[in-house]
Amino acid sequence: MRTFNTLLLREWLQYRWGWAGIVLIPVIVLLALVPFSQVAGVETMAPEPIALISAGLTMGLVMAITLATSFYQLMALPRRDQQDRSIEFWKSLPGTDSQSLAAPLLAHALLLPLSALVLATAGGALVGAAMAFKELGPDGLRQMQWAGLGVAGVWLLARLMLGLVLALLWLSPFLLALMAASAWLKRWGAPLLMFGLGGLIKLYDGRALMEVLGRQVLGAKLSLISGAPGLTSFPAGNTSLPMEELYDALYRFPSWAPQDMLLALQHMLSPQFFGGLVVAAACFGLMVWQRRRVA
Repeated sequence: MRTFNTLLLREWLQYRWGWAGIVLIPVIVLLALVPFSQVAGVETMAPEPIALISAGLTMGLVMAITLATSFYQLMALPRRDQQDRSIEFWKSLPGTDSQSLAAPLLAHALLLPLSALVLATAGGALVGAAMAFKELGPDGLRQMQWAGLGVAGVWLLARLMLGLVLALLWLSPFLLALMAASAWLKRWGAPLLMFGLGGLIKLYDGRALMEVLGRQVLGAKLSLISGAPGLTSFPAGNTSLPMEELYDALYRFPSWAPQDMLLALQHMLSPQFFGGLVVAAACFGLMVWQRRRVA
């Protein structure tokens, strides 16, 4: 366990400034743009929708950059130690090859997105408050329903954290398959796997395989929003944000989120999910095997 923690510490020491930058720089840029920004699409100028829209955009931007960065790092991870020849040093340590792969995989695929989500929520709240102040002045902050927003924000963070973990588990077969291909075929591994799989599906009319892959992606989607009843749904086709429905959803969210979290966990209890984990474990085994072959 001590070796595994040391490997996690290595990832932190090596990437901490980059990780901080991908979260903090977008928040700082959006704060700097607040004086030049406007919020459209609300029926009346109230502080809550202004803050929520601004916070949501901030969270979305930060998480998009974080997940893209994480994916890029993970594709390079299987051969990282071989390219810089540090693999001889890590092999000299008492840890195993599986630990040397599992620690950075955990750091980049799970710990980084979860940490970014927490910081993005805090940064979004800051940008949202700044935007409400810009649009409505001090009165906007005084009128803000801080208690309702705070409780809903905590439940939103909990819901997204659980959803993110489950979604990553649902998508782990795809991710680890691409990583295994990169481990064995170097930089061309992931593209060759994607184009090869697409070609086989096209040539042999692989509808059954497409359905399996589609259900795996659907499982990831349901991990984030499972569709539990009880939350106000906004009318389709509206170009504005109805205030009454917004406040109703805001105060219903703390009772809705636990139900949706339970539904997400129930969706997980399926042969499709556990079959995907078996495929992911097999791909991880292929990466460990390839690492052991390196002298």
